[in-house]
Amino acid sequence: MKTVNPVSKLVKDILAAAISENRDILTSWKTPAEDLDRLARRDYARCLRRQLSYGVVTQVVNNATRVWPSLNQAQLNPITQRRFERTARRITTDLKVHFQASPYIGPEGMALRGFYVQKQRRLLQRPIIYVNTAHQPGAVSSTFCHELGHHLTSRLFNSHDEGVHFFFDADYAAHLEDPIELAADVLVSLAGYPAAVARRIFAEPWNWGLIARTGRLSDAAFTSVRSHAETRFGIDFSSQWPAEQRLNYLAGMIHYAKLRWALLAEYDL
Repeated sequence: MKTVNPVSKLVKDILAAAISENRDILTSWKTPAEDLDRLARRDYARCLRRQLSYGVVTQVVNNATRVWPSLNQAQLNPITQRRFERTARRITTDLKVHFQASPYIGPEGMALRGFYVQKQRRLLQRPIIYVNTAHQPGAVSSTFCHELGHHLTSRLFNSHDEGVHFFFDADYAAHLEDPIELAADVLVSLAGYPAAVARRIFAEPWNWGLIARTGRLSDAAFTSVRSHAETRFGIDFSSQWPAEQRLNYLAGMIHYAKLRWALLAEYDL
């Protein structure tokens, strides 16, 4: 009798439950315009101050750079299948993590980008990172960074609660109210916009003040952010993707850009 891989079985079970347990998020994913406008108006510097102090952000970055020395220095590039295979071998050995990357398709399945699950003591001795590779390569790379961020910050937040952290495209506003999710997003922002890039894009004088405020992106900053997403990550918003998918990718682009702006304006990072 063929033995069932416990990791694969657990991933399959979690994916099967993800849709039924997150109906509200899936509804938002199909109608993203309101959430997109909310993200555009949100003051990310204020959210960052409230959820993650400078000391905590510093610890987050220090934890990550121990295994990711080029964070905030070198540009993250889309991960190819070959790089995924190499990365999977490395993090499985070095970080004691089970890693799976596979497509999870369908109208509702595309809402899910990935998940991180803590140890299941009765089943597994290592956490699991799952990445949905049905998405565009640049989006897959940011998902991988986010889920790896959960693992790299789990001890900092003492978040070994054996829970599952889902990453849905329509859930960015919720991340601004959750320090664990926001910390993982910090690492994505630093990887996608290293310091030199961030200082060039977010260099306008009105970014600075006694108390940092980061509302809507200026037209110039938005144009630079979109160009960066297209040239570095291949995310072309004029492509033939379904409209809701393009809007959700746009929400992600705005979310990570504004978070990077807030990190620079609030903590000079």
